[in-house]
Amino acid sequence: MKILSASAKQATPPPPPAIDQPPNQPPVMTPEMQQLLGQLKDIHEPAPIGWWPLAPGWWILAGALITLLFGAIWLFSHLRRKRQEKQYRVEGERLLKELDLDQPRAVESINLLLKRVAVVTFGRALSGPLTGQHWIEFLESTAAVPMPESARRALLESLYSAQEASNDGLEALRGYAIQWVRKHQRAESTPGIAPIQQGTAGANNV
Repeated sequence: MKILSASAKQATPPPPPAIDQPPNQPPVMTPEMQQLLGQLKDIHEPAPIGWWPLAPGWWILAGALITLLFGAIWLFSHLRRKRQEKQYRVEGERLLKELDLDQPRAVESINLLLKRVAVVTFGRALSGPLTGQHWIEFLESTAAVPMPESARRALLESLYSAQEASNDGLEALRGYAIQWVRKHQRAESTPGIAPIQQGTAGANNV
C-alpha cells in the first residue's frame, strides 16, 4: 500500500508555476467581451420639457387675468357713464344759474334749457311736443319736485304771451328748473347734453 501511494504521488504532475502579473493592468479583452461591449449604447439625456400644453396652474392664472381685464373694462365704462351723467346735470345747472333774469323773455330761456335737458334725457318724441299743463305734468312726474304756484303761473301766463313774468315768478321758475335738473330720473343712459346757447333763439323749435 505504501508502495502504491508513493507511485500515485509520483504520477501526479506538479502545478504550473504562477505567472506574476503587473499590478493595475486591465484584463485581457476576449472577443466575447468585445462583442458584449459593442452592444452597449450611450446614455441619452431626457428631452427638454416644452411650454405647450400649459399646466393647469397657467390656465387658472390666464382665466383670472381675463376676468380682471373684463372687470376693469366694465368698471371704466360704468364710471365713464356716471361722469357723463354728472357732467350733463352740472352743465344744465350752470347755464340756469348764469341766466340773466333781467333780459327780455327770460321765461323762454328757462323753458328752453329745461326742454333741451328733457329732450336729451327722454328723447324729442316724448318730451319735445309737450306744452302748457302737459309739459308741467311731465316735469313733475319725472322728478319728485312739485312746481311752485308762482313758477307755474310764470310758465303758463308769460311763455305764450307778450306779458313779462314777475321777478318773483322768474326766480321761482329758475329755482324749480335747477332742482329738476338735479333730481330728475333718466329713462336711459344718454351722453352729456349738447352745447346750449343762452337766449331765446330756437325756443320755438323745442
